[in-house]
Amino acid sequence: MAFSIVSRNILRTSREILERNMAATVGALQQQLTAASLPPSPTHSDCHRLLLVTGGYGAHPLLWHQMPTTAVQAVRKYSKKSAGAARLRREEESDSDADSDDEFEQRRQKTSSKRSERGDSAFWRRKMRTLHRIMDVNHDGVISFDDFNLLAKRFNDLGHLTPEVAAEFNDVIKQTWEEQFGEITPYNLVTAEQFLADLHHRLNDKKMAKRIGRFLPYLFKAVDFDHTGHLDLEQYKLFFRCLGLTEDDAAVSFAVIDKNGDGQLSLKEFVHLGRQFFLTEDDTKISKMFWGPLVADH
Repeated sequence: MAFSIVSRNILRTSREILERNMAATVGALQQQLTAASLPPSPTHSDCHRLLLVTGGYGAHPLLWHQMPTTAVQAVRKYSKKSAGAARLRREEESDSDADSDDEFEQRRQKTSSKRSERGDSAFWRRKMRTLHRIMDVNHDGVISFDDFNLLAKRFNDLGHLTPEVAAEFNDVIKQTWEEQFGEITPYNLVTAEQFLADLHHRLNDKKMAKRIGRFLPYLFKAVDFDHTGHLDLEQYKLFFRCLGLTEDDAAVSFAVIDKNGDGQLSLKEFVHLGRQFFLTEDDTKISKMFWGPLVADH
């Protein structure tokens, strides 16, 4: 008995909720019919039929011809409009997803391109092999810390650096070796290919790239024997002699890098060109002549 009462109460409540929902639906349909100058909206009994068509009250669905024509047309119109809006939303979402995928792919390609900009060209590798040849002071085919020290000694022996600046120079040479090639031992020998790989890594590390060429100001000061803050051709020849290059090489290089033709190279220009030699892959830049003629292509 109690179960029967509870069931009837649940059924009554469900029916009341359904009737309220259908009344709201019919109200919306009535507004559409009125706007379209159609005949009056369905009656309460039509609502009852509409509820049955939708399967309400647990009854079997009725055929559409049992409902008033105006109500059927309104229901069909409302259904088509709702379906169209839903389809449009799905298409917009699909287009939005496609746009997002395209934008992501473009960003990925752009980022990938940026990552491969530095140190991957044959021209850049040719420049670094040129530098390896210069730093191989004893010409044994590999670079050691002894080569670094011998190169620094050539500039220090010119006698144009104060003791304090000379000490700084030696510290920078030591730090550069340790950062770039590791520990200082007689067995740490750097081949040309290892030199290229280490510089490639350094070039593509933002923090390390900023420190490239820290030794350049000391090379400038060592050959600026009159302390004017500018190098002329004779002083540039002295720079090349310390690198183990000829005066003819110096004359050719100086003619190229002295872009304004004033016969002077400032400290700022010197450091800029020296760093650009490491950083750029543009073979039109005059910095390619900074360390003398490039080695032949491999």
